[in-house]
Amino acid sequence: MEPTDLCQIPAGESPNGVYNFKNPPSLGPAVVAVSVVLGVISTAFGVGRLYINRNKFRSADYFTIAALLFNITFIGIISSQFKYYRHSWDIPVCWYTGNYLKLPFVQTVLFAPAFFFPKAAIFLLYRQLFAIQKKTRLAINFGLLITFLVYLSNIPLAAVYAAPRPGHSWDSLLLTLQANSRPFALGGTIQSAIGTVLDLYTFVLPLPILFRLQIEKVRRYQLIAIFSTALLGVAASIVSLVFKVKILSSTDSAWLAGASSFASLIETNIAIIVGCMPAFAHVTNKRRPGSSFFRTLRSRWMGSPGRSDQSKTSGSGVSGDQVNKPALRTIGSSQQPRRKRYFELNDTTLLQSQGNTMLDHTGEEDIEMNSKAGSAHGEAEQHV
Repeated sequence: MEPTDLCQIPAGESPNGVYNFKNPPSLGPAVVAVSVVLGVISTAFGVGRLYINRNKFRSADYFTIAALLFNITFIGIISSQFKYYRHSWDIPVCWYTGNYLKLPFVQTVLFAPAFFFPKAAIFLLYRQLFAIQKKTRLAINFGLLITFLVYLSNIPLAAVYAAPRPGHSWDSLLLTLQANSRPFALGGTIQSAIGTVLDLYTFVLPLPILFRLQIEKVRRYQLIAIFSTALLGVAASIVSLVFKVKILSSTDSAWLAGASSFASLIETNIAIIVGCMPAFAHVTNKRRPGSSFFRTLRSRWMGSPGRSDQSKTSGSGVSGDQVNKPALRTIGSSQQPRRKRYFELNDTTLLQSQGNTMLDHTGEEDIEMNSKAGSAHGEAEQHV
C-alpha cells in the first residue's frame, strides 16, 4: 500500500467541499503590509521621542527602547507565518511540522514583552506628567502592576500548551495539538478581555486632570486629543478579543489566528505611538513661535524654562545662570529643599498654574498660593 501524501490532505473541513492549496484567499499579504507600515511609523515616533529626550532619559524612555526592539521582533515572527493565514481547509496537513510549531511558541512568549513594555511606558509617562496626588500615583502604579501580571501570564501559558514536555521532541507536540488548542485559546481570551479593560483604564486615567485644566476649550481639547489616540488601541484590543472568542467555537482557527495577530500588531504599535505623542507635539510645533500651548507642553515634557519662570525670579536674588539652568519639570515631581520662603501649591492651584501658562506665557499668572517665612537667605523657589 502506498503511503498517504499528507500534502494532498486539508487541515480542516471545507463548508462547501472546495479546497484550494495553490492561490486561496489569504490574510498574509495584508498582515505583512500593515505590520511593515505600522512598524515604520511607530519606530519613527519612538526614535523621535528618544532624540528629543536624549539629554535626560527617564524610565519611560528606557521602556520605549525595549518596546521598539520587542515590537520589531514580534512583527518579524508574525510576518514569517504569513502563508498560514488562510482558511484551515486551504492548508495541507504536511505544513504542520515540529519546526513550524516553534514559531507560534516564540510568538506567544514574545507577546508578553511586546505588549508590556509599550503599555508600561504609557503609565510611566503618566507618572512623570500627572503624579499630583497620592491617589493618582497609586492609580498609575496599580495600572503598571496589572499590566505586568496580565502579560507575564503568557509565558507560563506558552510553556504549558505551546511547548513539548521535557525530553520530548517538537514533533510530539503534534499529537496533543488538538487537545491543547481549546485551553490555550481560552487562556488567551481571558487575557485579552482583561487587556481590553486595562486599555480603557489607560485611556480614562488622565482625563479628570485634563478636564480640570483652566484653559480655553479649544486648547483643552487639543491636549485631550493627544492622549485620546489610546482609543485606537482600545478598538484594536476589542477586535482581537472578538476573534479570540470566535476561535473557541470555530473550526477555522488558522484564519482567525491570522486576524487576531493582525489586531495584536495594531495594538502594540498604537501603544508605542500613544506613549510618544507628547514628543510628536514638540516636533511638529517646534518652529511655530505663536504656539504657547505646545510650548507649555514641551516644558512639562522636557523641562525647558518659560518666560514666566524668568519673570518670577527677576528681583528675587536668583542669578541668570540659575534661571537658565534646564531642569526636568513634571507635575508632582520631587522638589529640592526650600530656602528662606516657598510657595505651597495644592492640586487646584497647580492645575490653574499650568492652564494660565498655556493661555499666555507672557501674560500675568493668576495663581493662589500661601507663602511661608523661613530662614534669612535671600533666595526664593517657586514650584510649578
